Amino acid sequence: MTPRMQKMLEQMGQAVPKIKPILELNPNHALIPKLQALYTANKADPRLGTYAELLLGQAYLADSGQLPDPIAFARALGDVMLQSV
Repeated sequence: MTPRMQKMLEQMGQAVPKIKPILELNPNHALIPKLQALYTANKADPRLGTYAELLLGQAYLADSGQLPDPIAFARALGDVMLQSV
């Protein structure tokens, strides 16, 4: 069930079943081998957590247009920007 359908059901006062979202990654995307190399080099690298937060945030935005924790997403994005300049 799409997030839009869930929202419509909620607005109509219908019970909406809790659905666990599934994050699908494109294994052919250029980012995946780079993340794999970073993980292989150092599994405890704090950037991995930040990148995971950003990927999940992007998925939420693409799926429903809403972030469950906008502050955490903004913080992660700011961290990446700060590291890049």
